[in-house]
Amino acid sequence: MKKILHRECGFIRMQTGTNRVAFIIAQNSGLVEGELVGKQLSLRTQALARPSFAKEPHVKEVSRVFQLQPDGKLEQTLSMSTKKQPMIQHLHVTYSRLP
Repeated sequence: MKKILHRECGFIRMQTGTNRVAFIIAQNSGLVEGELVGKQLSLRTQALARPSFAKEPHVKEVSRVFQLQPDGKLEQTLSMSTKKQPMIQHLHVTYSRLP
């Protein structure tokens, strides 16, 4: 079996009322870099791209912090900045394993 060197996942998005399409993907070669320290993974965008018809305000930077808690739950905090807003927490979610 050959070794997998590349993966991607994403979406195809159409601009309403037009024939314009955006192919939005994430790749394992990555545009996000981070650091794993203990049970915390911190990620920050290194580059952002968007379709020409993306709605304003455009996102300028995104950071994510994943923290594994002692009870086994995984917390994620996502912060972002736009042209109109400095870096601020956008969401916080706690994941738990299904039994």
